Amino acid sequence: MNIPRTIKLLSLIRGMVKSDYQRASGLMAEMHGLPQKMGQHFTLYLSPGFDRYFQTLCVSSKAEDIPIEAVLAELKLDYNSSALYAQASIGQVYRVETQEGPLAVKVRYPGVEKRVKSDFGILRGILWPIRFLPLRNSGLVPLVGQVKSMLLDECDYHREARDQESFFRLFLDDPEICVPEVISHNDRAIASRWMAGHSPVNPHGQGLWFVRTYLRFILKSLNRLGMVHSDPHPGNFIINDEKQRLAVLDFGSVARFTPEETRAVTRMLTGDYTCESDLVDDLATLGVSCEALEMYRPIIGDLVSILMEPLYHPGLYNFAEWRMQYKLNTLLASRSWEKPLPMPPKLLLLVRTLQGIFFYARRNMVMLNWPETITTCLE
Repeated sequence: MNIPRTIKLLSLIRGMVKSDYQRASGLMAEMHGLPQKMGQHFTLYLSPGFDRYFQTLCVSSKAEDIPIEAVLAELKLDYNSSALYAQASIGQVYRVETQEGPLAVKVRYPGVEKRVKSDFGILRGILWPIRFLPLRNSGLVPLVGQVKSMLLDECDYHREARDQESFFRLFLDDPEICVPEVISHNDRAIASRWMAGHSPVNPHGQGLWFVRTYLRFILKSLNRLGMVHSDPHPGNFIINDEKQRLAVLDFGSVARFTPEETRAVTRMLTGDYTCESDLVDDLATLGVSCEALEMYRPIIGDLVSILMEPLYHPGLYNFAEWRMQYKLNTLLASRSWEKPLPMPPKLLLLVRTLQGIFFYARRNMVMLNWPETITTCLE
């Protein structure tokens, strides 16, 4: 066990419990891996005033000592200069100047996989006594295992580069969406074309355009590739004012769906159901167990309707009226459940993606007819 890291992780948890968010965010920036990934997503789900402590974690944290010259030599890049640009949860990004133009080179932190495994081992140790407590519906332990698997997937740079190349080809001729071309990669680094622009958190009056374009990006890649970019934090998007294009970055977290699963997701997004049993069948296709579906059958339709509320609402949806967490808590408290409702990894990634796009719509006060926009995107 890494004793110093264990102490830092426990101190981080204490900071969150005590609402000492400044200290907690500082530890997240120092530790990278799981802690920084948590901080990045706090910016999407929590209230204004809270997220300001974590916004910088999307692109900035403690720099690590990486021999960048050796990395660039392994990638066989002919370059003029390099400079550290940003630090993410799994690796840090360098801007590398070449004769053909600037590149973004993402380099994985040394030993980050070991750190991720260590952090999850510590968390499981903290949560282990829950098994012996008289608590119902505690899904924390299985959830920790799922998140561990997803975060370790982000350490696979060969897979990430292949996924990025697939998205690049799909959007190569798209007038509004672009994905940086992969120039070179190996097991610890990915070199891509540099993308310039500004964050969607401050869209310069382009909030509606950004949300509609982001939604089209999700739907087009789902239906053409069976894949969804599922890391919606602000550091992964750039708006280029000059060309009015949305650049999507970082394909470490991508949900992959079979053709049958893709059809199930599309029906769920459009609410195209004639009876509840069709929804149950689609959830089973996406990996929800028969036991869970049987247990939660009385509320499963309401549960999905709450998660997808903006997508199902006729006409313009006003996020000032959105009370998702309150409605979910009220629904789940309506009775006692013997077991938690487990969310399969693919479904968890899909919900995370949707909560991301809802965050941008809410933050920018976007009024959108979601059903109409989805129908147009799918035509």
